[in-house]
Amino acid sequence: MIKTFKRPLALRLRGLGILLISVFFAPAAIAQSASGNQAQQPIPSAGNFLGLGVGAIPKTPGNSDLRVMLLPAVQYTWGDFAYVTGLKAGLWGFTSDDRSLRIGLYAEPRFGFDASDSPRTAGMADRGFAVDAGPSVRWTTAAGVLNLDYGFDITGRSNGQVAQIQFIRPLVTETSFRLNGLLGATWQNATMNTYYWGLRATETNDGQPVRIGAGTGFSAGLTGIYRIDSSSAVFFGTTINRLSQEQADSPISDRRYTPVLYLGYGLRM
Repeated sequence: MIKTFKRPLALRLRGLGILLISVFFAPAAIAQSASGNQAQQPIPSAGNFLGLGVGAIPKTPGNSDLRVMLLPAVQYTWGDFAYVTGLKAGLWGFTSDDRSLRIGLYAEPRFGFDASDSPRTAGMADRGFAVDAGPSVRWTTAAGVLNLDYGFDITGRSNGQVAQIQFIRPLVTETSFRLNGLLGATWQNATMNTYYWGLRATETNDGQPVRIGAGTGFSAGLTGIYRIDSSSAVFFGTTINRLSQEQADSPISDRRYTPVLYLGYGLRM
């Protein structure tokens, strides 16, 4: 059983966040690297990439235990028209002449959970796998790449909505080793939060449902890739997510800070 970070680490995590922010916005001339592919993809590869990795995420929302999953890592771009990055796919409908601004549509999976995976969710119904989709904007600046998404649950699981903002800045741009820093914020409306973090009337002792309000969580992380040879590489990443206050107060949550970790091997295409 893999345990997540305990609450006494909260101050150190805040310190890490401050350090990341200072590194992100330190004066530096990185316009050239930021305008390339490195800052526009979760895995900072300079081109198309196909791999397989092992990832660890909380078993249930806000859970102290992690589940290990085998996941594909795909990064592929079809010119200025379409892309797949990680588990996210999208289509561009507008691209500025200098390619710094792109507007289109995206789709991204949202994992549910098995209620039997945690004592706090035991007896609940499972929460199903869903897909969020909606408009997407990517803005490449001299400091890094800003991604903005607004998604709707198109699978009808929660019928909720989510808004995400993510800033990616290249930190190391060497040929053999590349490292990106990420900062993000994610807002989920009450409908989505209630589905994944709340309790139905049939799941409570008093027959009263527990609804979870809308809220915003934050994240900070690092993603990297180390080239073994001209065609293969090892990739890795870690992210610390800070749940919104509404999610942290959910009866199924026992952790305010939750990690996501992954490590894998892939081939450049």
